[in-house]
Amino acid sequence: MDPKRRRALSDFYREEFVRHLQLLENHGLLHAGNRGTVGHACDRFLSDLDRVCWRADFPIVAESLLQNLDTLTHLSELEPHRGH
Repeated sequence: MDPKRRRALSDFYREEFVRHLQLLENHGLLHAGNRGTVGHACDRFLSDLDRVCWRADFPIVAESLLQNLDTLTHLSELEPHRGH
């Protein structure tokens, strides 16, 4: 996959991941008590995303991660036109 397409894919997954995190925060599942730990992991994931997206299995791994997050947040049910 060419670099432009990889970057677009990385940006898409970054935006989706952040949307799920925002929903978790809005529902009180991410709060001051756990935000430090979760925040550190999320920050690391987001900062490594550009590098990780070059892995051959990245689309599968990212899709699996988003499906797992969606199981928790049900974001695709709230916004079916943006589901994945």
